[in-house]
Amino acid sequence: MGERPRRYHTYTKKMMTRIINAALLDMQFPFLLAFLGREQIAETLGGLIVTEIIGVFLVYCAKSFFETKEEQRVRLEEQYMYNGTENYDVVAPVQPEREEIL
Repeated sequence: MGERPRRYHTYTKKMMTRIINAALLDMQFPFLLAFLGREQIAETLGGLIVTEIIGVFLVYCAKSFFETKEEQRVRLEEQYMYNGTENYDVVAPVQPEREEIL
């Protein structure tokens, strides 16, 4: 399966991109504060930004995992209905019929 064209990116994928870009920009502020002699604030701010990035990323990964799991479950049920078999291990992938060349 290839990557979706850019116009098919979901809302959450777009928001994830915006949040990560903003966080990467925010990562520059602790360095600026440290340069200006505000080391204590820089350490606190740096920790908060890293926590923000990790938290958002973990939630997004969990959402994507469960979304993909549900899509696969629906696909298997569709194959079950198409093939009429109860054994999911034996379900053959649905392939289009081929026209024979005469």
